[in-house]
Amino acid sequence: MRTEQNITGIHAVITGASGGIGKEFARQLASCGYNLMLIAHQQEGLNELSEEIERQYAVRAATLVADFTKPADVIEVVVYLKNAERVDMLVNCAGYSEHTPFYEQDEASLLNMLNVQVMATVRLVHAALSKMIAQRSGNIITVSSLAAFTPAPGASMYSSSKAFLNTFMETLHMEVHNYGIKVQSLCPGPTHTGFHQGQDVEESMAGIDFWMEPQDVVAASLHALEKGEVVCVPGVMNKVIKNVAPMLPRRPYYHLAEKLAKKYRNEEDSDTMPGSD
Repeated sequence: MRTEQNITGIHAVITGASGGIGKEFARQLASCGYNLMLIAHQQEGLNELSEEIERQYAVRAATLVADFTKPADVIEVVVYLKNAERVDMLVNCAGYSEHTPFYEQDEASLLNMLNVQVMATVRLVHAALSKMIAQRSGNIITVSSLAAFTPAPGASMYSSSKAFLNTFMETLHMEVHNYGIKVQSLCPGPTHTGFHQGQDVEESMAGIDFWMEPQDVVAASLHALEKGEVVCVPGVMNKVIKNVAPMLPRRPYYHLAEKLAKKYRNEEDSDTMPGSD
């Protein structure tokens, strides 16, 4: 892990900042006057983003490399948060998806997902709260997913970890809102981020017309945070799915989820046959 500089003043820490939703949070928070600590698992993309932000906005943007599959890297970020002058905003965007049946995954891949999406988030939130409670102010946004409400085959660890994050944020809100701290679980649906790059998910779901752009997801999140909404589901269709899916009888829901998962899996397989592009 490498830190380029420390940040003082009004201060936002963003994980998963090198692309997608995290990158857009960096841009929109910079436009609001936040100095930034940009964190990602590799340096690629971070320097360019930092330079872009400092050139375009009158803020500072430091970079820090941390691989959250490595507990030592998580500890160093925890130490950074605890030693910071103040922490006004923590945005947890680090994460990844998987589209492999649970029984086909090895133990290392299972633990990696738990470490990145659950344990790292829990530890960073705990560290940030030590500052925010003392300040009696602060904001925490954690990127969950619409998948928290729509479990599907091939996404057992992903959906489960996102459901944990959603419940974690909701319960945390009840514990800390009296300290002036706003907490949000951001649950986007399909978003053009490159998050599924290499898995052909965007191509296999191209017929679905409710894909969103990162700019719109982040704008919806920050607007919802300002209003005090704890669970933010951007997009009208995503809101419908979030509300309807849990109400469906389980057996028809399972059948539908299995059918859709099989469709996407078959399309991915056909896209990766020998001789195909």
